[in-house]
Amino acid sequence: MAQTKFDKQVEETAESLAFGIGRFLAGRPMDGERKTDATFWRTGTRVLPKVEGRVSRSSYRAGWKRLTFRISSLAALGAGGYQAGWVHQDATVATAQQIWADPDPALAAVAQTGIAAASTAAVTTAAYFALTRKRRELMREWVLPLHEALALPLRLPEQTDPRRYLHIPQGFSEDDAVIRVDVPGRLDFSKDLVVDIITTKLALEGVTFSWHLAGRETYVTVKKTRKPPARAAFTEPKVREIVAAAKESAPVIGIGSAGRIVTVDLDAESPHILVNASTGGGKSVTLRCIACQMLHHGSLVYVLDTKRISHPWAPGLPGVTYCRDIADIHDQLIALGQEGRRRTRVADELGIDADPKDIGPRLLILLEEVNATMKMLARYWEKTRESGDPKVSPAVDALNEILYMGRQLRMHVLLVAQSATARALGGPEVRE
Repeated sequence: MAQTKFDKQVEETAESLAFGIGRFLAGRPMDGERKTDATFWRTGTRVLPKVEGRVSRSSYRAGWKRLTFRISSLAALGAGGYQAGWVHQDATVATAQQIWADPDPALAAVAQTGIAAASTAAVTTAAYFALTRKRRELMREWVLPLHEALALPLRLPEQTDPRRYLHIPQGFSEDDAVIRVDVPGRLDFSKDLVVDIITTKLALEGVTFSWHLAGRETYVTVKKTRKPPARAAFTEPKVREIVAAAKESAPVIGIGSAGRIVTVDLDAESPHILVNASTGGGKSVTLRCIACQMLHHGSLVYVLDTKRISHPWAPGLPGVTYCRDIADIHDQLIALGQEGRRRTRVADELGIDADPKDIGPRLLILLEEVNATMKMLARYWEKTRESGDPKVSPAVDALNEILYMGRQLRMHVLLVAQSATARALGGPEVRE
């Protein structure tokens, strides 16, 4: 039997109703057109390609949020209808007759209700605009300009809502703020260009970018690098705790960005330290900081200071040998070279498994203004050497021996220079 036109309409209506119920329960758009990359569990961040026209905010919601809203709306409508059904028809008719007989009280009530509603709406609107003023300023001054600059490099559709992929807090310039920018999963854009645009449009300085390009969610986070404190005084309890917890071989030099502890391990990293900076750069202060911590752990410190004013704290301090005259510095370097050779013999006798402390206390040699001191040592040797003596100063040779000696001898040289040239130190190998 041929299907009638009415039967076809009924079948099509039933099919449309079934599809509509399915979309309703699945949290999908009721028109059946998917406009964003939102899924049932995940909120959308970008408009799908080839989507034209305006994209509503609800299109970005996750499916479960749409379903929750729909069910809540139906429940509210059902409850309202159920309560309205209890109103008796006779009472309704009586009320209508009263109003018809004397309309003035009803009109006055309506007027008062209208004024109250208008006042409530005005107050609510004013409160809304006051509470969202900063957020609107953020959108107008920062988010939208950044979106306009990023849309082309990231190849975003024109309908993309910047609030869906630009997560910029109101205090984004503060130290603890984190900016997140969702980027396309396809990696056909220049990361350097994106970095330049973000830093320029948001007027950022001293920030770090962390790219997360693996997996389903691809984004970049921007964090402000915390500046180091202007001053870390030993009198501060926190600084004292950090210094007290430091290893003997790793004195604390300072506090870096984000509270990072700046230190050099003389046993694990480098047995010697070269501090190279211009006048007023903090060279002597850095060495004093290291030397005082080493003294606290029982080390012996030798300060060779031809300037005579770099370390006024050192003379007369227990455990410190202070030399200011070039003759004294010459003799002290030769004595230290002999001590190094003695320690080498002791290390050979003890073997490789011996305790380094059995070799002797840790020795720290602070050599100020190394360029000028090396020249002064060379001139001093030219004046004092006798026939048959080597041409090169034995003090310079001793210093080179100490620099080449292994860290197992527990002898460390701290050199200070404004410009440490290889020629002044005895060659590039010595400087390294």
